[in-house]
Amino acid sequence: MTKFLDPKLASSKASRKERKQTAPLQKSAATDRAVAALKRTMGNDFKKTDNQDRLRAKAINDTMPDFIAAMDEEVLAPFFFSLERLASAANRRRIATHPLRPEIVDEMHEEADEEEALAADEEALAAEEEGRAAAKAAARDGKAAKAMPQAAASDSASAS
Repeated sequence: MTKFLDPKLASSKASRKERKQTAPLQKSAATDRAVAALKRTMGNDFKKTDNQDRLRAKAINDTMPDFIAAMDEEVLAPFFFSLERLASAANRRRIATHPLRPEIVDEMHEEADEEEALAADEEALAAEEEGRAAAKAAARDGKAAKAMPQAAASDSASAS
């Protein structure tokens, strides 16, 4: 049967698909120049954004000591507490050595750690309760499903 078919049409599906695809674009000097210009522009934009980020971080770092020194005592403890809560463990220890950091921040951390532990315990207890309730409901549903066919059988037997 294949002798009646055109050999090009009788080839594999993959080779037929390759034929249907358009021809690859020809590289030209104009295309190369356009791609090079695009790369330069993207590179310049990245460098500009990166430079702005670095300058912004440097400005904040340069201003932070004056900002901390100008803070009221009421604001200083919550500031250090919040800063340390967000920091990694290593950075938290470094921040804790700051000379203007109030001692009450340590107590604030202890209280927050206790609250987090209590919340975690409560969540674990709630999850256990939900698991128990789900198990009881499943057991009840299982018993009800087992009881239903027997009740249906007894109803049909009494009807006859």
